[in-house]
Amino acid sequence: MAMASNVTPLISDHKRYAESLLVFLKLSRNIEVLEDWISSYFPEKIMKEIKAEKEKELMVLGIGSGPGQVECLVLKQLLKHWSKITDTVVEPNLFNINTYKGLAANETQVLDGVSFDWRQQTLQQFRQETQDRPLKKYHFIMLFQVLYYFEDLTEVFEYLKSILEDGGMILALIECDDCCIPLSTRQFPQFKMHDAVSTSDVEKAVAKAQLQFVKHRIKLNLDATGCLEGESKEGELLLDFLTQSPFIKETASETLYSDVIEYFKSIVLPESEDGKKFLRCDCDAIVIKK
Repeated sequence: MAMASNVTPLISDHKRYAESLLVFLKLSRNIEVLEDWISSYFPEKIMKEIKAEKEKELMVLGIGSGPGQVECLVLKQLLKHWSKITDTVVEPNLFNINTYKGLAANETQVLDGVSFDWRQQTLQQFRQETQDRPLKKYHFIMLFQVLYYFEDLTEVFEYLKSILEDGGMILALIECDDCCIPLSTRQFPQFKMHDAVSTSDVEKAVAKAQLQFVKHRIKLNLDATGCLEGESKEGELLLDFLTQSPFIKETASETLYSDVIEYFKSIVLPESEDGKKFLRCDCDAIVIKK
C-alpha cells in the first residue's frame, strides 16, 4: 500500500478540525441520537446518582468540549436538579470554543443558572496552570470523544479521580472498537491519526484507578454517501474527519486515496436508504462513579 507523504494530523489544523467535526456530527445524527439517550438514560442512571446537594452549586468540568452541542444537552438535564451550575470548559480549539459560546448565547434562557469558565487549553495546560492552587473538585466530569488524544489513560483517570468529589461521576464517550474510525486507524497506520484507543483500554485504565464503571452502547450510523460517491465540500470534510487528516484528497497519493475510499466502501452497512451508504459509528458511554 502506498505511503502518504504530506499527511498531517487533523488536530493540528484547528479550523479544518472544527469544520469536519460539525459535518461528522450532522451526518451521523450524533446530536439527535445523543439527545434521545441523554433525555432518557441520563436522568435515571447518572444524574440521580450524583451525590451533590440540590441547594448548592454543581461544579462541572468538560474536557475536550468541542462545539458544545452534547454538553449543552447534559447541562439542560442537570438544571432540572440543580439551579446553579458552574461549567469549566477545557477546549484547545478556538473555533470550537467560539461555536460553543455562540450556542450558549443563543440558549441563554434555557441555560439560565449556568455560568461558564472558558479555558482555551489542553488538559495538560489546565493541570499545569492549576497545580499550585488549592485543589478544586467537581461533581460531574464530561469527556466526549477525547480519550484518543491522551498517551497515558491510567494517569489521566488517576488525576480525574483526585479532582472528583466523593459521590461524583464521570461520563466518557468513545467510539466502539468495531466502528469506522477505529477500523480505519488500524487499516491505515501510515496516517498520523490519534492512537487506536479502544473501549477495553479505557476500562482497564478506569479499573487501575480503582473507579467503578458501567458501559452503555449508543447506536449511530454515519451517512458517508458524500465522500464515497461523487464530490462535495461536505464529503471532503467528512473524509478528513474519518482519516483524521486535513485535506486528505490533496495530500495523499492517488493510490492511497483510492485505497481509503475502497476500504470505506468495503465496510458500508448492508442496510441502505434511498441509495445512501452508511458506516457504523456506534459509541460506548462509560459511566464512572467515585
